[in-house]
Amino acid sequence: MKSVKRILGTGCLVLATSAVVAQSDFGVWTSIEGSTKLNKKMELSLEGEYRTQDMSTMTERVSGAVNLSFKDKNFLPFLKADVGYTYMYMQYMGETEVKYKEDEDGVLTDVPKHKNVDAAYWTARHRATASLTGSFKWGRVKFSLRERYQYTYRMAAECDRERYYYNEPFQEWDPNPELMVDEKLAKSDHKLRTRLQVSYDIKKCPFEPFAEVEVYNELDNAFALDKVRYTVGTEYKINKENKLKVFYRYQDYADIDEVSGHVLGLGYAFEF
Repeated sequence: MKSVKRILGTGCLVLATSAVVAQSDFGVWTSIEGSTKLNKKMELSLEGEYRTQDMSTMTERVSGAVNLSFKDKNFLPFLKADVGYTYMYMQYMGETEVKYKEDEDGVLTDVPKHKNVDAAYWTARHRATASLTGSFKWGRVKFSLRERYQYTYRMAAECDRERYYYNEPFQEWDPNPELMVDEKLAKSDHKLRTRLQVSYDIKKCPFEPFAEVEVYNELDNAFALDKVRYTVGTEYKINKENKLKVFYRYQDYADIDEVSGHVLGLGYAFEF
């Protein structure tokens, strides 16, 4: 018992230290979902979601989604297929980028040329998904593997920009910026999301804890790794038609320019 306590204590210390040292963000994700069976094989669901970012001080996105799933209990009962569409209205945080001068050979120097300070801005995204999920039970433990294709289109947008020029003789930035508007071009991406989940059905208990790992790969960039999600949580069954879900998630981005972060999630689902 003492060994277990020491291991848990060490683990908590490592996690706490990592959270302090690493540059990471924190956000809260909340959602509400309603679903109904169209027939014995098909189910329709609608979901609304709200997310925060920047240590949960500002909105990240507001979204609405519709999903249609199909499962035949008489033919391949362990498989479920679904397609979905999500509309997202997203806020991008402001950022600063420094541009450097080049020498006669076109090589970048360490002398700044100017810096762009972009304000936060909003833009819309459209997302379509298609998934295939296989699952099986071993006693009270359930394993599932989901493969999901995801296409996202980001609409064009504009943001306010302040450009500060560097005064090299005085080695300081000009305090009077040039004001301009930067155009963010529309773009799209294709991703494959692979999720492995394990859950445990506790006998005569409304709680069902789960853990999952989801890997994102970029299909339009030689299958490059985009990010990995690690999630632990539990579902709480209120009654036959209503349930809650609480989870903690860590998102680890492969791109060093992206900020990895911690997420606390709370969801409510009901059947109608």
